[in-house]
Amino acid sequence: MRRTEEVMGMPVTVEIVDAGATDAVLDSVFRDFRLLDALFSTYKPDSVVSRINRGEIGFVEGGEIVQLAASLCRSYEHDTGGAFSGWRGDFFDPSGLVKGWAIDRACSILSAAGCRDFYVDGAGDVKACGLNDGEPWRVGIRHPWRRNEVVRVVLASDLAVATSGTYEKGLHIVDPRTGRPAAEFVSLTVVGPDILQADVYATAAFAMGHAGLEFVLGRPPYEAYAIDAEGIATFTPGFDGLCDPDRSRSLAGPGRPSETGG
Repeated sequence: MRRTEEVMGMPVTVEIVDAGATDAVLDSVFRDFRLLDALFSTYKPDSVVSRINRGEIGFVEGGEIVQLAASLCRSYEHDTGGAFSGWRGDFFDPSGLVKGWAIDRACSILSAAGCRDFYVDGAGDVKACGLNDGEPWRVGIRHPWRRNEVVRVVLASDLAVATSGTYEKGLHIVDPRTGRPAAEFVSLTVVGPDILQADVYATAAFAMGHAGLEFVLGRPPYEAYAIDAEGIATFTPGFDGLCDPDRSRSLAGPGRPSETGG
């Protein structure tokens, strides 16, 4: 059973291969995505976050979920040394947290309903649980300049894959510590057991530049794979072991295509 809907400004796909999957379970998942969108969208003037930023209500009036999001943002800001933040000055913007959190909540809903073999994909950030016809789920890391190609394929079972990049939206990822756009990489992927953590770490590590690989390396079992503007990929030592060994490693960037790391 598979369903794709546009929600939170992105395509969200859920696929369940358990025999007992039902439309009602998928309804619950997408209802929760819409709930989080109503709470946290910075584009909707009637969202709770928009009302907080206009000073109409406080975090307490915003409710427990909003307070938890703010607490998580503060925790990750501390964990990343400020490379991740849910604030732009006094403006609360938890966008870097909410997508991974929504995927994580979706997986919890599916697991609570008895599903074991499924994946949830939010605009390329994926949590894959169990197996797909007895094999790990195959999650591709997109080539930053060739939209229909992948550079690596992660073999995922109970594993999350999250990517931050500039190849679609340009230099939109800002390092909160400097206020300047991060530009050392065009793509950075983090792989690990928890999609919320992987998503936050991908954003923070991208903002850190090459120091971001060391940051991820210091947080096992998470692994990272980054591509710079010259088409050179660098990765943490354990990343290779998570991938399909038969996939080509070559990149065709503006400069010399190659990989280093491991």
